[in-house]
Amino acid sequence: MRPLDDLTVIFDLDGTLVDSAPDLTATLNHVLKQLGREPVSLGEVRHLVGQGAAAMLRHGLANNDEDAFSEEAMAHWLDQFIAHYKVHIADNSLPFAGVTSCLEYLVEQGARLAICTNKREELALPLLKTLKLEGWFDTIVGRDTLAQYKPAPEPLRACVERTGTQYGVMVGDSLTDYRAAKAAPMRCYLFTGGYWWPQDPWPSDATRFDHFDHLAKIIVEEFQSDRRS
Repeated sequence: MRPLDDLTVIFDLDGTLVDSAPDLTATLNHVLKQLGREPVSLGEVRHLVGQGAAAMLRHGLANNDEDAFSEEAMAHWLDQFIAHYKVHIADNSLPFAGVTSCLEYLVEQGARLAICTNKREELALPLLKTLKLEGWFDTIVGRDTLAQYKPAPEPLRACVERTGTQYGVMVGDSLTDYRAAKAAPMRCYLFTGGYWWPQDPWPSDATRFDHFDHLAKIIVEEFQSDRRS
C-alpha cells in the first residue's frame, strides 16, 4: 500500500489553490462602475471571496444605499457580475506557488483529489480548465452541486463518497472551510497565504501551512500517524 491509499484530499478553490481575487475584484468594480459606485480594493475582496459573488456585491453596495435594491435588481446585477467574470475568469488569476507539485506528490502517494468550493460549478470548472488544473481532480463539488454548501459538512462527505475512499481531509483557507471540516468531521489544513478573514482567530486544532511545498509531506505524516493510532 502507498501511504495515502484510501484517503481523499479535498481542496477549497479560491484562496487555497488559486489566487483569484484580482479577477473577482476587477469584475466587482466593473459592476459598481455601471451603477455609478466607488470601486473597492483588492484587500477588501480577498476576505469576501469564500462567501460567494452575492456577498461581494452586497459589500460593494454596503455604504451606498444597498437597501434600495430590490431582490430582482440584486439578481440582475449578480447576473451581470457572473457574465463579466466568465469572460475574464483567469485574466490575472494563478495557482499559488507549489500547487502543481503538491498535487502530483499526493497522487503519487496514493491520494484521491477533490475540490469542494462555494463557487458555482459553472465558474469553478472553466477556471480549473483555463489554469490546466482540472485533470488532477476526481470530483468537484460546487456551491450549487448539492442542496447544502460549506460550512455544511455534506459537500465534504460527498467528495469522499464520490472518490470511493474511507477517509478525507480538508485543505482550505477560511473559517468556512474549517467549520465544514469540523462538522464532517475530518482533519483540516489551513493555508496562511490565502484569504483568511483578519478578525477570525486561527483555530488551534487545525494545521496551518505557509507554502504548498510543505503540505503534502505533513498530510502523509499525519495520516500515517492516525492510521497507527
